[in-house]
Amino acid sequence: MRYFLMFLAALSPLMALPAAAEKLPKKVIVGAQLTGLFHIPGEHEGAGVYYEILQRALAESGLADQVEIIVMPMSRAKRGFVDKQYACYAPGITSFDLQDSSLDLQNVLISMPLNKAMVRVISRQEQPPVMQASDIPNHAVLSIVRGTPMSDEMQGIADRVMEVFEVSSETENVQMLMNKKVDYIFSFYPDVLFAYEELGISELPYSKQFSPLTMRDTMICHPGHEELFSAINEKLIQFAQNGVLKQMLGDLNMFADTPQGDQL
Repeated sequence: MRYFLMFLAALSPLMALPAAAEKLPKKVIVGAQLTGLFHIPGEHEGAGVYYEILQRALAESGLADQVEIIVMPMSRAKRGFVDKQYACYAPGITSFDLQDSSLDLQNVLISMPLNKAMVRVISRQEQPPVMQASDIPNHAVLSIVRGTPMSDEMQGIADRVMEVFEVSSETENVQMLMNKKVDYIFSFYPDVLFAYEELGISELPYSKQFSPLTMRDTMICHPGHEELFSAINEKLIQFAQNGVLKQMLGDLNMFADTPQGDQL
């Protein structure tokens, strides 16, 4: 009897191996925190529309139990993706400083656009809207959300003005302007629309004719995750064709606007 019990004890770990092997770790899509688009749990109501679009794509592809979407501040999300801690990242490659030689992003897989994003130069109600970069005087003070990508035109403005503050969110960005701590803000549309809603105020002035940076919001994945990428990308293409993407984006759909400086 004693030998039989010893045999069972030795056999039990082997019997458990198939069950353990089935429980593989989930792949991760990391979303950069963007008000209204990707929310860190508990900070805002809902998960954000980009989160919901990608989660729907996962569910309809049968991958919801194999893939997890997590959200974190943009700087952490980008670094984690570059370090290959995560399979995929959104809102895409244009949120990175591609002049940084340390970034190995040459071979990433790039999905069809979720939406378009545009930087607007926003001023207070008593100020005229900025129609061009030269309208911003050298003595001006600006603010921008930390981790926001900078175009050459934005960097040129930042280099010549008196000071540029980095803040943690578009809500804080708008508050800096309302409290007259800065003269202008660089804000991303559609992200800033949620800041206005959260603060209970109307949109502040900007020119629809001027955007120092326009780019596509996408999902990017590292090579080696082609199956996951293809499944989601096919769904995004389908959502664009059947109107689901437009319906889910609602008022956040930026494809209708075509400011100068548009880039893929």
